[in-house]
Amino acid sequence: MSVFNADGNGHPFLTISIAVLGACAEMERENIKFRLNSGKKKFIVEGGKFGRTEGYRKSDEKLQEEYAGVIKQLRKGYPIRMIAKDEGEGINTIQKMKKKIDI
Repeated sequence: MSVFNADGNGHPFLTISIAVLGACAEMERENIKFRLNSGKKKFIVEGGKFGRTEGYRKSDEKLQEEYAGVIKQLRKGYPIRMIAKDEGEGINTIQKMKKKIDI
């Protein structure tokens, strides 16, 4: 279905109805946004917390303990992919450890 008729002119009632539907959709989005934000504020007031829990990151000492083999091989200059295969760790983990020990 086209907004234009055979003459190339727009259907006035169709364009008006599309504009009204667009305005209704915008009002509904604003209403949803308001409800979500008010619920979030209420949650925070009642003592709720957003984000990651405290202590989800491992300390540097614990990382060095856990990935001692990786660090040893990095210091020897072995390639990241080879270390990942030997140690059974992911490449991203090896790269993270490389950044931590500044090699």
